[in-house]
Amino acid sequence: MTGPRGGDRKRTFWPPVLVTIAAAGLGCLWFLAGYPTVIFDSWGYYYLAGILRTAGLSGWPTDLRTYGYPLFQALVTGFRDLPPEEFRLIVFFGQLAVYLTASAFVARRLARIFASPGLGMAAYAIAALNPILLIQVTEPLSDLLSAVLILLAVALTWRLPEDEPGRISPWQPFVSFLSAGAAVAVRPANLVVVAALVAVWILRAALWRDLGARHVGAALLGLLPPFLPQVAINYRMFGTFNPLIEKNLYSLQAGWGMGALKYGTLIMEGRSPFLVYTNPLYRGDPSPAAFLRHHPFGYAATLLLHGFGMLDHDLPFTYVTDLSPWYRWPLFLVNFLLLALAAAGLALGIARWARRRRLDEAGFVVASTAAVGAAYAALYLPVEVESRFGLPLQALATPLIVAGLAAVAGPGRLRARARMLVLAALPLALGAAMLLSRWIQRQRTNPFVESPANAQVIGPSRTLRPAPKP
Repeated sequence: MTGPRGGDRKRTFWPPVLVTIAAAGLGCLWFLAGYPTVIFDSWGYYYLAGILRTAGLSGWPTDLRTYGYPLFQALVTGFRDLPPEEFRLIVFFGQLAVYLTASAFVARRLARIFASPGLGMAAYAIAALNPILLIQVTEPLSDLLSAVLILLAVALTWRLPEDEPGRISPWQPFVSFLSAGAAVAVRPANLVVVAALVAVWILRAALWRDLGARHVGAALLGLLPPFLPQVAINYRMFGTFNPLIEKNLYSLQAGWGMGALKYGTLIMEGRSPFLVYTNPLYRGDPSPAAFLRHHPFGYAATLLLHGFGMLDHDLPFTYVTDLSPWYRWPLFLVNFLLLALAAAGLALGIARWARRRRLDEAGFVVASTAAVGAAYAALYLPVEVESRFGLPLQALATPLIVAGLAAVAGPGRLRARARMLVLAALPLALGAAMLLSRWIQRQRTNPFVESPANAQVIGPSRTLRPAPKP
């Protein structure tokens, strides 16, 4: 009796350990390949983390950033005054630990929902070894932490099969909304995620009738605390009770989004940092409303291209030092294979719901993930995007992939037909995505000219900076 149990433990112990080691190793390689110090937005966060260390919230100096991500950086660095390179290294290890821990938690919940340890292991491997997300783990920017918090908020809405009917611990909505509130403190635009999360929890309550007044109270108790420090900052600086940043940048970003498909930051000698993918569909309309009114198909196509641009990491590092990196197309294939599998999982989940006319625990995984992902994407589609804005969508792809794998696994005529359809559609989807990616790549311009001397000024004294993001 002892032998088989020991063998089972070995079989379940080693795969996640090996995946974790591989993810850490790959993350270290990406760390070495990235820009070697803090710069532009990452320098801004380094500076703000220093403000929190020395002066606390009372010394907060800006109306363009929230406190959330600098506080995370200050925590993982132990509130120490570190050189920029050491600061970047420690933040990388902190983000790697947070990301792998969250991936393991989500994978465990998926394994229980789909009653398959194998699918749980697959979920952990898919998330932990996702090269796009691992690249962003290496960068001292808020996008990776934002994606992790959104994923956790969604995963905590899922109902486990062993949950007793009509009963749920209040800790689950509490931590779900605490994660969502923290995501807003990290990136204010994530407020749309809170709205989508409310809708998801209402759907869960309608399906299983397991929520009551105490769960609503727990959700509010989780949501409010992350907002309070920013309210205190804004009240001190502006006399308002605003839980977000005081400056409204969204309309400005939407205006820029008409003429640009995507945006990047170029760090090359003698070149401007402004790398813009111009929009050939734009005809000079003065506002998004005018663009939509005069050229509705062009504006709709622009929104779709923005969405594709968020997912197409043709230049995967935020600070670009090479316009033709050797890993461009290998990364593209891995990334869009995962995204295509996620799309297949979403389609199969919708087909399953249409056939059964009801949502079970597995179907709710697809519905909740799709609802939050769609709300997030809808907010960003009108604006001038960077690829890193799509990180929450990359993270939310994992549960959709697992749902798709569950739908096609095992015997059965319907599952065999689904497998055939997925296998037939994959090469077509990848080919179409590759052609579109190459077309968008040809729209790159570097329109602003600087002197070589100015282009080398990269630290806190730099006056020419990329526009702030919403």
